[in-house]
Amino acid sequence: MSKPKIILAYCDKLFTPSESFIPRGYSAFHDLKPVYIGHDLNGPVPEGAEYIELGELHGPMGTVGFKQFGYVSSQLRQRLSDLAPVAIHASFGKSGAYTLPLAKALNLPLAVTYYGGDATKTSNTKTSVFRVYNRRRSRLWKTADLILPCSDFIRRELLAKGAPADKMIVHHNTADPDTFQPGEKSNLLVFAGRWTEKKGIDTLISALAELKDELSGWTVRLIGDGALKPDLTTKLDAAGIDCELPGWVPADRMPEHWAAARIACIPSKRASSGDAEGLPLVCIEAMLSGCALAATRHAGIPECVKDGETGYLVDEGDAAALTERLRLLLTDPGKTAAMGEAGRALALEAFNLKTQSAKLESHLINLAARQEVLP
Repeated sequence: MSKPKIILAYCDKLFTPSESFIPRGYSAFHDLKPVYIGHDLNGPVPEGAEYIELGELHGPMGTVGFKQFGYVSSQLRQRLSDLAPVAIHASFGKSGAYTLPLAKALNLPLAVTYYGGDATKTSNTKTSVFRVYNRRRSRLWKTADLILPCSDFIRRELLAKGAPADKMIVHHNTADPDTFQPGEKSNLLVFAGRWTEKKGIDTLISALAELKDELSGWTVRLIGDGALKPDLTTKLDAAGIDCELPGWVPADRMPEHWAAARIACIPSKRASSGDAEGLPLVCIEAMLSGCALAATRHAGIPECVKDGETGYLVDEGDAAALTERLRLLLTDPGKTAAMGEAGRALALEAFNLKTQSAKLESHLINLAARQEVLP
């Protein structure tokens, strides 16, 4: 068996707990092996992962010289060249911009994955000479060999801003079907996410206030923390809604919550900053766990939630419509269960970590092969 070839997996902030989907994306690799590179170690290193913190390799100009001016020190070039990498894969647009000089210095093909706000936030799409990503955005799109938006919605957002259509391949977010499975279901409705404008938690709480008397016999569990939580918990108290508020839950504890839930609510919407989802992982995790979804027609959500089949979709911020769809799920257990089963079947087919990870490896192998035949 031949030894796997190395790819450099760049993410500026390494192993951030909320971004555990990044290392999972390489989990089915066979012919390639990621070596993670970045600047800040933000969380525990996954078992068996090899990583390099770049800060001490930048020489006298330091991290500022690398990020702001694209200076690649001889020490950094040598350290990475010794690995004999065949490609660089950057997670998030900003990381892609940082890696441009590195890809040039090492003569490596570059792929970059976009996940959401990196393609939609006004701060990332406006013209600015002060931010590295904005300065290099056009050059990134011109120079990168492959752009992987995590949903067709993100592809369209990038296309509208000038990204080249011929370089983009949609590579959907995924979750592990061995980790997320249906369990013993109870009358449990779950929201999981940051309590921020984009996640639409305010829309859900308005709907719950309308459903107050119809929630009898159900447990409502609103997972997460965020800037909106103090005001919205006050609204919950004023409406007399009895909810479980466990706060932030580590990713490795989420399977048990989805396994027990019958209904998952994902009421996301575009924030005033322009920030939008790519394709929320919670949709896929909940579907694999056999939950029926009450969600919005936002970003990539309609690419995985089939209205009337695996759940219900409403317009962003439409609390009245969300109330009505939740009422249908609460009062028709047979239909709700059937939607959960259909959602799991769809997720197993189209958003399966094993198959999507293998596709990512195939994309990167093809990228490296094209580079080898170029003069």
